[in-house]
Amino acid sequence: MQAEYRKVFLQNAMSRDSTLILAVDTADWKKAQRVLSESAKNIAAVKVHPEYADIWGFSHENAIGALKRAGDGVPVILDAKIADIEKSNAMKAEYYFTKGYDAIICHGFQGEKAVEAVVSSANKMGKGVFLLTAMTSPGHLFKKEVTEEIAQIAKKLDVAGVIAPGNQYDLLSMVRKLIGEDILILSPGIGAQGGDAGKAFRAGSNFAIVGRGILDSANPKEESRKLREIMRGSIPAR
Repeated sequence: MQAEYRKVFLQNAMSRDSTLILAVDTADWKKAQRVLSESAKNIAAVKVHPEYADIWGFSHENAIGALKRAGDGVPVILDAKIADIEKSNAMKAEYYFTKGYDAIICHGFQGEKAVEAVVSSANKMGKGVFLLTAMTSPGHLFKKEVTEEIAQIAKKLDVAGVIAPGNQYDLLSMVRKLIGEDILILSPGIGAQGGDAGKAFRAGSNFAIVGRGILDSANPKEESRKLREIMRGSIPAR
C-alpha cells in the first residue's frame, strides 16, 4: 500500500515538474498564504507542523483546505514526528489522517512494531508514511548505528519514504544504500542549514525540503522558481 502512495506522490510531483517541498514554518498565516500562493507552481508538496493549525486559528480540516487552495491542490505532509508505543502511534496517526493530511512523518527510534502501527493506519486510509532517519541539527543523538537500524525498518516495512539530512552527505548516502532505490528520500537542511542541493541529490535525495530560504525571501515566487530549477539540474539519472 505504501508503494501505491509513493506512486501517487511521484506522479503528482512529475505533473508539477518539481522536487521542491515547501516547509510552511511561520506563525503568520497571511505570510504563509501569500508565500504558498506565489510559490505554488514551483513546489511538489508542503510540510507543516500540527501546531500551526491552532496557531493560525483553524481546525486541522480548515487549515488543510486553506493550504490546498493557496497551493493549487498541493499535497500536505504533516510533520508530527510521531514517537510513541504501538497503540498510541496508531491512535495519533488515525486522528491526523481523518483530518485530511496526505502523509505523516514518524520517528523510527521507538522500533519496528511502533512504526508498523503507523504504516498500518496509513495503509487503511491510502495515506503515506515518511520515516525520520536522522536530524539536520548539530549535536543530534542519531548515532550511525541507530540511523542504520531505522533505515532497515524503512526497507522492511516499505514505507513511502524517509527523511534524511540534506546537509550530511555521507549519512544520506548510507541511508540510500540501505533502503534501495525505490523508497523516496526527502531532505531538509538544504539552504539555511548549510546543505547543497546538488550534493544532496547526488548522495541520494529525491526531494528537498526548504523553508526559510523561500519564506524569508523578498520574492518567494522567484526564489522557489530558482530553487526548483537548481534541483532539476541536480537530479542524477536514478
